[in-house]
Amino acid sequence: MTGRCTEPQVWRAGWPARVAAAGSCLLFLAFIERPAGGTLADPRPGAVFFAAWTSLVAGWLCCRVGLWRLTADRDGVHIRRMWTVTFLPWSEIGRVELRRDGLLEFVGAVAVPLAGLFLPSWAGRLMGRRGAGGRAAQRLTGMARNADLRPQARAGRAATGSAFASRALPLAVALFAAAEWIHR
Repeated sequence: MTGRCTEPQVWRAGWPARVAAAGSCLLFLAFIERPAGGTLADPRPGAVFFAAWTSLVAGWLCCRVGLWRLTADRDGVHIRRMWTVTFLPWSEIGRVELRRDGLLEFVGAVAVPLAGLFLPSWAGRLMGRRGAGGRAAQRLTGMARNADLRPQARAGRAATGSAFASRALPLAVALFAAAEWIHR
């Protein structure tokens, strides 16, 4: 970690994660079994609720895998979440660790949100690759401990992005409608 960066640093889901998210949507549509009477033509409240709920969970999961984003700027770290973009100021971050499941944990912050979805370190060792999650954790820890390593610029809305809900809810509606059409 040499030198100071000028622009906000962004970590986000890459193309493998986006392909996995799209694949999970297709698997959801291929294998979902709707309870009898769970169609909009013959609605039973419990069955329709089940269909809507599973579509919402599938939409959230796809967004969680394929659309996650972390942005570090001069003031702190912006974490894309389901309903909001959470902001953690540098003063609340002691260090950042990559957990065994591939999520980053911000140690020292109150009510710590987990962030990212990197390749877990054990999977990286199996594949013979040094993981981006470990490098991101090291870089963020360095930024938290040393103000000279932090980006000089403040991240705008384009860099921080919007919450998952703006994409997960329309995706859930599309999954619900597609499953409804498939199971006619």
